[in-house]
Parts: sequence; C-alpha cells; structure tokens
Amino acid sequence: METLEAKKTVPPFPKEKHWLFGSGYLLRENAHMVMPDLIAKYGEIFSLSLPLTRLVIAAKPEYAKYVLVDNNKNYQKSLAYDMLKLLLGNGLLTSEGEFWKKQRRLAQPAFHKQKLADLTAMMVRRAQNEVDSMKSKAESGEYYDVAPQMTNLTLEIISEAIFSNGVDDKADLISRQITMLNQYATDKLNAPIRFPPMFPTPANVKERKAVKILDKIIFDIIDKRRKEGVSKSDLLSMLLDARDEDTGEAMTNQQLRDEVMTIFIAGNETTANAMTWTLYLLSQNPEAEEKMIQEIDKKLDAGVELNFQNVLGFQYVRQVIDESMRLFPPAWIVGRRNTEEDEIGGYTIKKRTNVLMPIWYFHHSEKYWDEPLKFKPERFSPELKNNIDRYVYFPFGGGPRLCIGNNFAIMEMQIILILMYRKYKFRLKEGFPVEPEPLITLRPKYGMVMKVEKRNKQQ
Repeated sequence: METLEAKKTVPPFPKEKHWLFGSGYLLRENAHMVMPDLIAKYGEIFSLSLPLTRLVIAAKPEYAKYVLVDNNKNYQKSLAYDMLKLLLGNGLLTSEGEFWKKQRRLAQPAFHKQKLADLTAMMVRRAQNEVDSMKSKAESGEYYDVAPQMTNLTLEIISEAIFSNGVDDKADLISRQITMLNQYATDKLNAPIRFPPMFPTPANVKERKAVKILDKIIFDIIDKRRKEGVSKSDLLSMLLDARDEDTGEAMTNQQLRDEVMTIFIAGNETTANAMTWTLYLLSQNPEAEEKMIQEIDKKLDAGVELNFQNVLGFQYVRQVIDESMRLFPPAWIVGRRNTEEDEIGGYTIKKRTNVLMPIWYFHHSEKYWDEPLKFKPERFSPELKNNIDRYVYFPFGGGPRLCIGNNFAIMEMQIILILMYRKYKFRLKEGFPVEPEPLITLRPKYGMVMKVEKRNKQQ
C-alpha cells in the first residue's frame, strides 16, 4: 500500500512512451516547441523518463523560484552540465558547494562595474573595427551568414577582455571547436546510452581532440603570462592575482584554465546567438528598428560618447535586447538536480531528479505576456519592466548562480547595436528558413543569411 501511495505522489507521466527512450523521446525534436503542448496536456509539473535518468518539468514561476532561490541548497547542476564538464572542467558553471563559492568570490571582482567601465573602450574599438570592415559587403549587396560574423566579433571581445591581446589568429579554429562541442553535448543528452568520455567512440575521440585544441591555446597563454610576471588590466591577470581570503591561496593552472574556459565559451556562444537573433528580429520589425535608430542618432548627433555611463542611457537599445532575449533566450532551459528528496507542487521529487525549468515556455506563454509572439520592446520600458516577474523572464538564470557575466553581455550587445545601426541595417534573404535549434544554447539552425544595407542618413 505504501508503494502504491508513493507512486501517486510522483508528478504525472505522459502516456506516450518509447520502449528504449522512455517518454524523454518526446523532447528529441524541437524540444522548445513541444514543451508548451506537454504542459497544456499534463500540467505545470510532470515527469519524463529516460534510461537511468529521472526528469521533472517545472513550468510555474513559483516552482522556478523555489528551485533556484528558496531551496537552492538542495539543488545542484543537472545532467546537461555533466555533459559540459569535459569542456569546462570544474569552473563556475559546473562546480558545486564550497568550491563553487570560493571560485565565485575569486572571480567576482573581474565583473564589477568598475572593471566593466574599463573594458568599454575596448568593446567600442572592436565593434567599430567590425563596422568599418562591413563597407565592402554593403557596397556589393551580397547575402551572407551573419551568425559566424557575430561569433567572431564576440569572440574577439571576450578574448581581449580575458587575455588583452586577444586570440585573433586562432578565432576561426576556436569557433569551430565550440560549435562541434555544443553539438556533441546535445547529442549525448539525447542518446539513450551514454558511453563514458574515455570510451573511444568516434564522437568521444573527436570531442577530446576539440577540447585538447582549446586547452593548448589557453594553457599556452597562462604559461606565458606566468613567465612574464607582469600584471595586465585584463580578466586573466585579475584571476592570477586573486587570493582566497581564508587561505591566501592563488588559483592553480587547472583552476585558471577551467574559469577562463567557462568565461571564454559562455561569453562567446550565448552573446553571439543573442546578437544574431536580434539582427533578425529588427529586420522583421521595421517600426522598432526605426525607433531604435532614432535614439541612436539623437544621442550620437548630440555628441554623446560611448563610455560606460552613456551606453547605459540608450534605453530603447536595451529594450530591444531584452525583448530579443525573451523571444529567443540564449539559454532556453535551465536545470537542477536535487541532492535530497523534495516536494514541489504537492508532488514528491525523488532524490537525484533532474528538475528542468523551460525558460522558452515562460517567455512565450500567453499566461504571462500579452501577444507573446510579437516583438514589442516597449514591454521593457522603465515604467513596465519592474512589473515583470523575475521568474517569468530570466534569460540569465536566477538565484545565487545568476550568470556572473550578464552585465558584460548586455553592455557588449548595446555597443555592437549602436555602432552597427549608426551606419547600417540588416535584411534577411527572402525565403530564408529561420528555425531555432535547441542545443545547449538556442542557435539558428541554418545560420542567418542577410545582407547589410547602408543607411540613407550618413554622418
């Protein structure tokens, strides 16, 4: 009788079930689009099964807040982060407990507002160089994939922020490895049987090779900096100089590698995707595009310089970014795994269950947004923004593990948009298929083929 009662307290399972994949197969294709239908059918909390894995979808703001904030000490990173450990090691994104707290304390100063202010001029310079290089594309009228362009630009910015000199000569090589590893991690999540990383499957061999390439680049930079013994005004020097307040210990090379790799990958991949989606949305919404351009022109015509404080004053540019990340959140789902049995929504959540909070669903639900599929930056105006539940809109996660680089990313995107739309507009190729691909991050499945057009008004 006790067993029967226990079964009743588990969140409901879909009736559909595959003999090998369990009910988890329902998320194998277009998981972000399938999720709302499952929620409508089974409720705001339900279970899915995968071989050797328990999943619960928690699709209510109160549940997300409970897991990410109220009872966060009972929750660690979920299965998806296990897939990322081979790449990121024990960095901020994947580490847990006291070690994570220690690393967070050491890394936090690198993202303080003063440090961000120091990096603004570099972001402006990099973005302006990219704008200048677009002249030939604008004159030729050629269509090209802007996704790699955004990837390379954000890679240049984050690499110079970390390493001072950047990694310009290796940008393409790094970008290819990141793309491959993103796909491998997603394939592993969807696989019914997951072989250990050291098992020599073709995918594991390729994965290790990609990680080895990235490791060599980063370890070489760390070794060179240690030998130079010179502190620079970049994030790597801040991490090298950081000391634990209790023990006085510095980070080891491996710890440095893991933190640098985490900042490097997270600071490139998510921002590049967000920028690509923003260019697309602006191309499809000329009224919002024109309103943003008017703000840019008005301020720059008045002689406003792009420094840290002034960039924050481009309010509508920020609203465009916020609304873009609502429609296409770079992290489309966030997960945690409980260390002890818990209860959510009146249901028992068994120990070591992966609790997934579908950010895409929250951001697109008619329950929380008026005309949720429309691009309306006005939702994030100063007078309305504070009314938005922070667990209905949370593109950077929430709770103690809120993304440490969120302000860096927002500043970077604002600067890129301001400088690019000062001179140009982007237009999607007619008939080009635009489809989100829910990998670890939300990428445009086929890239984003557009052309850049010179604006009529030139300074």
